[in-house]
Amino acid sequence: MTQSIILKKQQATGNDIRIIGSRKSGKTTYLASLLRLPDELKRQFPGLKITPTSDDAEELIAAAQNILEKGAVFPGTDIGDEPYFSFQIEIPSSRNSPGITLNLNVKDYAGETFECAATPHQSSDFEEYLEDWLSAQSWMIMLTDWEATNDKKIYAPALNKLLTELSEQAGVNETFKKLRVAVVISKCERGELWPCRLDAEEDLFKVRLKETYKVLKEKLPPSRLRFFACSSFGVMADSYGQHDPRPNRYIPDDGSSAEFIAHLRDVDAWKPFGLISPLYWLSTGRVFHDERL
Repeated sequence: MTQSIILKKQQATGNDIRIIGSRKSGKTTYLASLLRLPDELKRQFPGLKITPTSDDAEELIAAAQNILEKGAVFPGTDIGDEPYFSFQIEIPSSRNSPGITLNLNVKDYAGETFECAATPHQSSDFEEYLEDWLSAQSWMIMLTDWEATNDKKIYAPALNKLLTELSEQAGVNETFKKLRVAVVISKCERGELWPCRLDAEEDLFKVRLKETYKVLKEKLPPSRLRFFACSSFGVMADSYGQHDPRPNRYIPDDGSSAEFIAHLRDVDAWKPFGLISPLYWLSTGRVFHDERL
């Protein structure tokens, strides 16, 4: 009886999202994790289902295992050849969040397209992509590095340029006044970030990305801006009775950077964090209360 009530309450909604972020912020790995849900989440949330509805999404699912378990790189993220992922997410109800079906279209941009907004002599390159970004209903901005230099020289200037353009466009087009922006700090499985993931705005952005946070708060009203943390890998164990906060991310010993070719350390312990919450908010304007998703 309960299940039938949940299904009747489910709504269907569509959204066109642009994923924008710096280089190596984990945008494609995030989508690979989303499309290749671990068995743990399926057991924990019966009815959670993700179905690809585009060729690029099908290709990403086929490549997801190698991306997550071997650190492979999805070939379609070059500038000018950005993949377009379409998929449907059936999310079961959880606490105060009703069940919903999301029909999502996501374009994943190479990090260089975001960073060129911070560089004056690359403004013409930025303009080429701006028109497409402004055609979307929602933006997911993914950041991963909290170094003060990047905060001041890349993130804050790029977002200031992007949101200034948005504000100017909103003056002549009412649609832009409704665009939602989810700002996500990725790779929060790192030890210094994991304890702060539950309140990303207060504990991560305000503390670690002060200039970026200031720009976002000045340029966007609270109703259209929300902060999230996510991890495509999660930690080794964080359930009741178990505690192993080490990142479930393999660190290679050949001198290469784990941030660039990171992959799962233990596939059986895979519990990604925060994958669906930003998508749910972008599509509905409501917060999905279950922190595991």
